[in-house]
Amino acid sequence: MKFCCQKSDDLVKVFTDNILSTNRGFNYYVDWTNIDGYKDFLVEIHAMDILIGCKESDFKDNFFTLVSKLPNVVLLFPFLFGLAKNEREQLYKGKNKLTIIQDELDCADHLVYSFSKGINLSDEKSIETYYDFFVQMGLKQLYQNIIEKSTFDYIVGVLVGMDSNGRKNRGGKAFELACQPLFEKICDKYQLKLLIQKQFKELRKYGFDISEDVANRKADFILLDDKKKAAINFEVNFYNDTGSKPEEIIDSYINRQNDLKSAGIDFALVTDGKCWITASNQLSKGFRHLNFLLNFYMLKHGMLEEIVNYIGIKRMFLTASQQDNKIVLF
Repeated sequence: MKFCCQKSDDLVKVFTDNILSTNRGFNYYVDWTNIDGYKDFLVEIHAMDILIGCKESDFKDNFFTLVSKLPNVVLLFPFLFGLAKNEREQLYKGKNKLTIIQDELDCADHLVYSFSKGINLSDEKSIETYYDFFVQMGLKQLYQNIIEKSTFDYIVGVLVGMDSNGRKNRGGKAFELACQPLFEKICDKYQLKLLIQKQFKELRKYGFDISEDVANRKADFILLDDKKKAAINFEVNFYNDTGSKPEEIIDSYINRQNDLKSAGIDFALVTDGKCWITASNQLSKGFRHLNFLLNFYMLKHGMLEEIVNYIGIKRMFLTASQQDNKIVLF
């Protein structure tokens, strides 16, 4: 189906006939790129299995033997109790230490533990410190009564669980995640750079004259041909039927398009969701005033490529007629 050559009323119908009921793709539920970090400790992970189901009488001796031979096993402890990735990295780099408060009157107010790489546990006293930590954190009970087969499987399960808990942070970006593979494919096909969540001032390094009015604004996606100094900004948003104001949405992106025009950057709005079911008037306004307005169906079924090709033809005419070295579109 050809989209760019259709009348605005026809495009409104195509748009409203193909509105998404959800913005969640497969990559919303688990971001598998976050399931990492453990691969640097595979030897230690498998060595920890010696503690699984260990009898009370043998547990402490096995722990001391394990840590004395492989001190880096203590670096796995933050994985075992589900410490966030950025906190683990700060510990490993030695930038932070893990501080635990104590409420007992006859104890210090807090204990401090180091988990920096290359940790030195050369004496029984230092190993005893981490054994007490292991017990107090509940990890001894974990190994004696909960883990049955594999430390590796447990750690992967913890990481998946932590990532699924991060869905609340991906909720606002779910539609961006759903659209991103389509932008990646078109950029591969046409050998374009794809900039994701970058400020417009990033384009200055490619020769664009970016005003201070837009320099610090972030773009969802920018398709860039750095050799031809050409770019188009795609903003991607999903709106449910509660709280969204279509008129304000369309007007704000008309302003965005005008702001980018002076820098030679084209603009497209990809939007979807139930908000638009009863907003045909605002969609008509959008199709009249925005160069490119589309939803996920249109993006997926050819309009993205039409936009890239259309701007490519437009660029040929511009470069043929302009001799003043201005930045032009694709």
